[in-house]
Formats: sequence, C-alpha cells, structure tokens
Amino acid sequence: MVKTITIYDIHNIKQKEARPGLKGVILFDEKTPTENIFSGIFTLECGGKLDMHYHDREEMQHVIKGYGILRDVKNKEYKVDPGTTFYCPVGPEGAHEIRNISDVPFVCLYVYNSPGGKRVSSSLLIDNESEFIEK
Repeated sequence: MVKTITIYDIHNIKQKEARPGLKGVILFDEKTPTENIFSGIFTLECGGKLDMHYHDREEMQHVIKGYGILRDVKNKEYKVDPGTTFYCPVGPEGAHEIRNISDVPFVCLYVYNSPGGKRVSSSLLIDNESEFIEK
C-alpha cells in the first residue's frame, strides 16, 4: 500500500443519497491508503433521523453543522451541536440514535477503528431486539 497524505475539503464533497433525508460519503476505507480506519460524513436533512443502532467496532463522531439529539440505549438524550464529539462503544451498550432538530442539515463526521479499512456493519435495535444489517 502506498502511503500518502490524503486531504478532503468536506465543504465540496458530493454526498450520495442513502435514503430520503439521509446522504453520505465514505472518506477512508480499504480503497484509500488507510490501515485501520473506516470513516465518512453523513448528513441528516431537517427532521431526519438515524434509527437506534450499534456497530461491531468502536465509533467516534464529530458534529460539523446543525443541531441534534443523540439518544442512547437507556433513552438518555444529549443535545449535540457543532464541535460536539462523542464516542460509542462496541455492541448493544453503544447503541445510539440521532435526530436533526435544526432548520439546517445536520452534518457529522464518523470514524471507526477497522483493520484494513474494511466496511463496518450495523445492527438495528427494534424493540430491544437486534437485527443485523449490512451497510
């Protein structure tokens, strides 16, 4: 693997729609020069939401734009805004949901530890039951 510095201007990156109200782009994965990172940016449109889910890897997120509510598996809610960084542990105890409560898009950077930069899977929590989904 050729190791070089990779720079993105996140203000000029085109994101793809994943579903209505949610779009995103992968920045670093097995296709870029990374050994242990899977990372990207997602945007929730006004009123948009990422349902309660968890991952098989640790996750760090950093809010770039907008205002939201982060809810954990115990239903505790946290207000998050530009500059807020949060950590979610592996598995169901790290389950989280994010809602955009602002009148502007909610933009967030996410980073996972992932050997080889391989894609990270998610599991949805539905009525406290897990359903595995491949993202």
